Amino acid sequence: MPLSMRDDMPPFITGENAHIPMTDGSTDWLVVVTREAMEDVAAPPEISMDWLMVHRALFGKVASYKLDHGRAGSEGTVWVQSEDVLEWKAQSSGCASAADVSVRQGPPKSP
Repeated sequence: MPLSMRDDMPPFITGENAHIPMTDGSTDWLVVVTREAMEDVAAPPEISMDWLMVHRALFGKVASYKLDHGRAGSEGTVWVQSEDVLEWKAQSSGCASAADVSVRQGPPKSP
């Protein structure tokens, strides 16, 4: 089931990670996006709330993809890391496998 933004809780940034409160209609989720994942999306010079608001729906799609494939974190969290963004982009484009994209991009970055 696709995730949607929660109206009662805005996204926020703590340290190097963005946090996006979302819901699937029955369960509330906190999507935690690593700095590396954010850089893979648009390579911003700095991560700001304005930048996060523009890109939060994309991270919601990546998190929904992970949930659909049984890859949620503990306690209602979904971590979106660099390799998740690359896998989602490959799946969305249908042009290359996630493994092919990972090989071109180099080894995954740690969170």
